[in-house]
Amino acid sequence: MIKFAFRAALVALGLVAAAPAMAADVPLGVAVNAGVVSDYRFRGISQSDKDPAFQAGLDGTLAPNDWLTIYAGLWGSSVDFNNGTTAEVDLVGGLRGTFDKLGVDIGFIRYNYTGKGPETQDFTEAKLAVSYDFGYVLPSAAVYYSPEYFGNSGTGVYYTAGVAIPIPVTEFAPTIKANIGKQTVDVPANFGITKDSYMDYNIGLFATYWGFTAGIQYVDTNLSKPECGGLSTCESGVVVSLNYAYTF
Repeated sequence: MIKFAFRAALVALGLVAAAPAMAADVPLGVAVNAGVVSDYRFRGISQSDKDPAFQAGLDGTLAPNDWLTIYAGLWGSSVDFNNGTTAEVDLVGGLRGTFDKLGVDIGFIRYNYTGKGPETQDFTEAKLAVSYDFGYVLPSAAVYYSPEYFGNSGTGVYYTAGVAIPIPVTEFAPTIKANIGKQTVDVPANFGITKDSYMDYNIGLFATYWGFTAGIQYVDTNLSKPECGGLSTCESGVVVSLNYAYTF
């Protein structure tokens, strides 16, 4: 399955790269990013067994007009589920629309896991996200839907709301970010928890300079260790990150 996802991403990015032959005046973009985090957290739960993780991504965009952007990309991270799984490779794609200060994002994410872990870990989500730029604050909300979530845990839905507050210091562009989310699953035992839903929270400070973004976040869930399958991966923690992004 991961080979199919990788080939599909190459096709999607290849279409972006070949687009000048079809319409030279259509704005195109290619961006790469790479970084390291002290703990890879996904919806509050550690994906790297609370150890550092290395991450990288490639994105292509095509903007046929001033309000619509078509995007496709690949993103990957090292992971450790203590079952032989070693990496996560995601295929993403969708449409982003900007209507004055309102942003709308409709897309999908295909999560693929490599190594010796079971294939049932792979899953697909549809995404709908909205945001509004007030200038001094950027609130956002999103919902993610999967008909068969991670580990054959049935229908999974994730609701999230967040806010980004830029601090008016131009040189380093510091931004405070906070998010709260709720994940629901039909079969919690297959997901590795004892409840059919849980909450996650995070708040952090990020600063960008010359393409580098450094961040520090506090991350937590409302799952206790027994509710998290006896693991400490749902407990609170501080995550430090450093990422570099470049747009061609």
